[in-house]
Amino acid sequence: MPTDHTAILSQMSLPQKVGVLLMAPLVGDRLDELLGRFYCGSLLNWGKSGFGETRCATPEEMRALHNRAQDVSLKHRNMPVWLHGRPGEFAGMTEGVWLREAAETKTDPREVEARARTLGARWRELGMHNMPEPTVNVPLFETCIFRKLAISTDPEVVATYASAFVRGVSAARCGTMAQHFPAHGAAPTDSHNSYPVVDLPEGPLWANHMMPYQRCFDAGCTTICTAHLACPALDPDPQHMATTSKPILVDALRGRMHFTGIAIADAMEMKGFQKNGPIPAMAVDAVNAGCDSLCMVDVKNVEPVFTSLLHAAEQQRIPVSRLDEAALRHLKFMDWLGLFQDPFAS
Repeated sequence: MPTDHTAILSQMSLPQKVGVLLMAPLVGDRLDELLGRFYCGSLLNWGKSGFGETRCATPEEMRALHNRAQDVSLKHRNMPVWLHGRPGEFAGMTEGVWLREAAETKTDPREVEARARTLGARWRELGMHNMPEPTVNVPLFETCIFRKLAISTDPEVVATYASAFVRGVSAARCGTMAQHFPAHGAAPTDSHNSYPVVDLPEGPLWANHMMPYQRCFDAGCTTICTAHLACPALDPDPQHMATTSKPILVDALRGRMHFTGIAIADAMEMKGFQKNGPIPAMAVDAVNAGCDSLCMVDVKNVEPVFTSLLHAAEQQRIPVSRLDEAALRHLKFMDWLGLFQDPFAS
């Protein structure tokens, strides 16, 4: 029986709609708070390393933790929660350098697609739902973000292998996240510790950097990660980074590129995100610009961000229509994953 997304949305309170926007670190002893007080729509698990979330020593421990998160979410939110991250050590995957290696060795893209399908199945067996790959950046600089994960400096090669990866993972009913939108490979610095500018004219930007994203979207990519950078060719306002830009997240991403999935703001603790103000205030700008999910790597930021968003929604500085739009995208994603039928990993 099809899931009635509109009916579920109509039963959600304003705090629950606000909470859907939050992607918080999965901290095992704080699940009741994260899901019962802040109603987080997604949780972030980076495996044995990362951001202070509960560590798991075995795949069985991770699966049990994720199933416990689903129990708590059903109890407090009356719906499942989706899980994002990179527990690659439990799925036979090291950092995503294998896509670069496949491109360098001219591996048949069909083989890449088959391996990606296996990885997607392993992700789901662990109770995970969205993979933070592929890195679609076409690097112009050695100093750009995640340079070691770049597939190639050739846009066509990036598009070929990234889209093969998306098709494979999607075939296992696991989500993918193309990053970092738009064109972080064309930025000379890393937004973790700076505020980069993509200084390219519109023609080369679309032909060489946006094209691989489009191929991933056409292949079924479910989420994107926004970049905390300026891109004057898409939005000339110097106060707008991609994460807070309607011309980029609505006009380009939704309009011209027809992306229908979830737009995830890259981690708000990064220096680039805080260029124009503190995290709680910038979170409001990001949601109004079109972000459907806000990634946090420090659990201490969950409460101030939730409070800021809720106050903005109560004061109608975030329209209810914007909250509903974001919530519906989450509901449709969870439906595609099959979580309303069975949220538990076995």
